[in-house]
This record gives sequence, structure tokens and C-alpha cells, in this order.
Amino acid sequence: MTATLTRPAWTTDFEIETIDKIIAKHAPNFPTTRVQEPRQLTTAEEFEKFYRFRIGGAAHDLYIVQVCSKIIDQIPDPDLQLFLSRQIGDDGAHAQFTRQRVWELSGQDPTKKIVQEVQNHWEFMGDLPIRNWLGFIAFELHYELHIVAQLILNSRTTKIVDPVTSKFASQTILPDEAVHRFGVLAWWQSKYDKASQTEKAEIAAQLLELDEEGQRRRNPYLQKHWQIVHDATGAEIAGIGVIYDAWRREVLSYFLDIPIAELPQLVSVSE
Repeated sequence: MTATLTRPAWTTDFEIETIDKIIAKHAPNFPTTRVQEPRQLTTAEEFEKFYRFRIGGAAHDLYIVQVCSKIIDQIPDPDLQLFLSRQIGDDGAHAQFTRQRVWELSGQDPTKKIVQEVQNHWEFMGDLPIRNWLGFIAFELHYELHIVAQLILNSRTTKIVDPVTSKFASQTILPDEAVHRFGVLAWWQSKYDKASQTEKAEIAAQLLELDEEGQRRRNPYLQKHWQIVHDATGAEIAGIGVIYDAWRREVLSYFLDIPIAELPQLVSVSE
């Protein structure tokens, strides 16, 4: 794994272009644009499924807050610490909005359920996110970058929405999450690109091993989560695993500056 890439800038346009190429190659049944406008939640059953879906989203964000809070004083790098302070604040605000919205709609405080879901993340991820700095990068890859394709596909195929949540997502969550992805990449490149070729090979091998561990740990959760998303929003999930796997290869290729063809065979989300 010695060849390097001439990489375009990582932007939201680059993400969408790459995902659309993956769709064309692996899953042409998925649309490249929104095919219909979603309708609002109406029935009691739909609201219950929506609560479960959004409680999971709040837990995802609160888990990120907890991991970043634990790691922020373990890596003595002011640039990373300043970035993490932004990520902690953003994801905390996202989780708080979701908690309040579910509470407002359901009439019940979902905090206990959110905490239970956060504990589930800690149990299946173990110490990986806080084991060392590369374990933390693997965590950021899985919780910020590897999920981008599925989020874009969900946005194109969702059939049922809560308008208030959708507005907050489009105006606040999406731009915040883009900042997080770009921040992770910028900090990584500031370290990785300065390494010698020998050092890069060692770092790449270690990160791939940790990323693979993270994928194995997250597979059962992701498969369950996608079904929850489908049940709550009607988003298409048939074939999403193929796109997820292909997108993850693209992310790792870009991060490690290694052609996709030279990456080892990776754990599939379907395993």
C-alpha cells in the first residue's frame, strides 16, 4: 500500500458526487434526488415509531458528547481541543433539541430512555473510542463520516416527517455536522500528511485495524437502526448496506491517501 492519490478538496459537493457514483454503480434503485415530498405524522402508531427513532438520534449525539468530553484532556493538542469544544457544544444542543421535541409531542420526558440507549453505545463500542488517539479517530470516522451516505439516502427517500424536527435538522444539524466532518479531516491531515512514508504505513495499518474493529462492533446496531429509521420515516433501506460499504471504502481511501484497489478486504456491514 504505497501508491498515493491526488485528492480533490473534501466538500459537501464532493460527498454527494461520490455517493451518486456509488449509487449508479452498486444500487441504481436509489434516487439521486428527492422523488416526493414527505407528509406529516398523523397516527398514534406513527408518532410512537417517531419517538423511538428520535430517542435513538438523541442518544447518538449524547454518546458523542460523552466520548469527546473524555478524550479532550487526553490528547494535549489545543487545535483538537478547540475543535472538540465545538463538537461537544453542537451535539449537546442537537440532543437537547430532540429530547425537548419528543417530550413536547409525547408528554413524557424521554431522558431515561435516551440514557439507556447511550449506555448501549458504550457497551458495544467498549473502550475503542478512548483507547488511544487512533481509536478516537476510528470513532470519529464511524460516528461522523461513515454514516454520511445513509443520511443522504434517508433525506431523499423519507416519506413521513415531523416538520419542526426537519426544519431544525436542515437549518442547524446538517451545517453543524458538515463542520464536524471537515474538522476531523483537517486535524487528521495536519498529523498524517507530515508523517514519513514509513510512519504513514504504520499509522494506516493501525487505523484500518481499529476501524475494522469498530465496524464489527457497530454492525448489529446499524442493522437494527436502519429498520427503526424505515419503520418511522418510510425511508428506503433495501440495498443500503452495499452503499454503506462502498462509501466507507471511499472515506478510508481518502483519509489514508491509498487507492481503493489497494485497501485490504474490509468487514461488511452485513456481516
